[in-house]
Amino acid sequence: MRCRGWVALVVFPVLLVTGACSSSKPKPPAVGPEVNPNDPLAATMLMQQGQALQGEGRIDDAMAKYGAALTLQPNNPTIHNLLGVAELQRGNAPKAIEHLTRALQLAPSYSDARVNRGTAYLQGNRLAEAEADFLTVLTDRTYPNRTWVFTKLGLLYLQRGDLAAAEENLRKAAVPSGPAEAFLVLAQVEEKLGKIDSAEIALRAAQTRDPDQPRVLLALAQFLERQRGGQGAEELYRRIVSIAPDTPEAAAARERLRR
Repeated sequence: MRCRGWVALVVFPVLLVTGACSSSKPKPPAVGPEVNPNDPLAATMLMQQGQALQGEGRIDDAMAKYGAALTLQPNNPTIHNLLGVAELQRGNAPKAIEHLTRALQLAPSYSDARVNRGTAYLQGNRLAEAEADFLTVLTDRTYPNRTWVFTKLGLLYLQRGDLAAAEENLRKAAVPSGPAEAFLVLAQVEEKLGKIDSAEIALRAAQTRDPDQPRVLLALAQFLERQRGGQGAEELYRRIVSIAPDTPEAAAARERLRR
């Protein structure tokens, strides 16, 4: 019998792997009954399913989808980036770095993957490597998420203890289009610098940007207890418990309310 190799139809070409002749077809990758591995869009569908699951907080299920997509397209940098972000959410910085480095080997100009790798380095306290990744991304003047990179640099310099550099970068991030996280971290830096009014302004701005975010509400309530005699803190604690009862922030709020 003449031997035939099997190749999945994928966006990224793969080498034909031949083996001993057999009358049975190679077993296709396990991708789930709802996805045909021979479909050219199978990997894309798996990535989309994984992202939906990740958005629901089902990280392990999302990673299973990404892993299935990787069996179809092992050299797809987007899949490695998604796996890296999922590993970051699980707190596994070394594994995240592994996937994100692979994404950058496959696509050196993939700035989102570089920002994510910098975040993984930051999580692993590898500050010099994190700084190098963030600064490299900022050389790309067309990169759209620059405020997020400045936020990450602010976190890095805060972690390093360089409050002046942290403040400088966070002020570039704490703009109308910037993330609420930038205002939260800026508030920490301003308080450490003794700029109490500026710290409260930053926290209020974070609350305006994301009024129902438990982290923002908790940070503001704790600040009010430390710096403003607790005025308004109890109301914020009760709001956290009401809108997000199962979160760590709610647990912290209940503890404060019992005192």
